[in-house]
Amino acid sequence: INQMSTTQLAIKVNIFSFLILIVLMIPVACLFSSVLMTLSLFAKSYKEAQSYITPAMFIVILPAMVSFVPGIEFSSQLGFIPIINVSLVAKEILMGEIYWNHITLVFVSTGILAAFSIYVAKKQFEREEVLFRI
Repeated sequence: INQMSTTQLAIKVNIFSFLILIVLMIPVACLFSSVLMTLSLFAKSYKEAQSYITPAMFIVILPAMVSFVPGIEFSSQLGFIPIINVSLVAKEILMGEIYWNHITLVFVSTGILAAFSIYVAKKQFEREEVLFRI
């Protein structure tokens, strides 16, 4: 007789948790939109830009799956790794566990990376080679 063990997954989503998740997504969206924009600046056509961006999308998806691995919990070391940090904190929030120190660490570390990537994208747009395709 094969018995399957079942685990209950209690997801607690209220408006407050939803707002926290939205706020956490703002620096992530800024980070990866500026990274993808910077990557696409090196392309000479739409098709070439897609070939640059597609591997970058996989680089984003794979770390996000870390939160699905059993036994991996948020730590201060993982709090500095983009995407992994947000996915682990999002998992905590959806489970009803709100730790403000985790949320703050993730927001600040991702915000710093986003600011740096926006700065790099801005610097790329200031180059004549990019503007005029020289």
